[in-house]
Amino acid sequence: MSTLRRYIKLIIESMSHDQKIEAAGVIVVKYIDREPKILILKTHDGTFDITKGKIEDGESSFDAAVRETGEESGIFDLDFVWGNDSITYGKGRLYVAQTHSEPFISVNPETNQKEHASLKFVSLDEAEALVDEFLKPGVRWAIKKILAASI
Repeated sequence: MSTLRRYIKLIIESMSHDQKIEAAGVIVVKYIDREPKILILKTHDGTFDITKGKIEDGESSFDAAVRETGEESGIFDLDFVWGNDSITYGKGRLYVAQTHSEPFISVNPETNQKEHASLKFVSLDEAEALVDEFLKPGVRWAIKKILAASI
């Protein structure tokens, strides 16, 4: 296969891979007493989550992640100090960013119900232990980035 054909094949595979991404979110970090903490949201069914949601038509995964974080936690001052790279999980993509804001539980304008039961910043280890299995690789990835930057 020629170099040009391999290149075109890689582009097509990349495009089809991006089309499979349906959701995006941000692992939100805040330093409290000089220790990094991760924002965890408790769902109404008792599971623990991070800010994430569906990508709307024409929206990039990055833009969706930022939007969903604002909608679900009221946090809009995201600083991507660890870069804008991401990790993919299933049909989702995660980013990691720092905030200085205090989160709050917002009300979904369509259902008029609170998005989550509660939210809080927890230690890195606690965040990894609490989230569902499908999110653990993303949380581990974020923890490695956070810890590597603090060395």
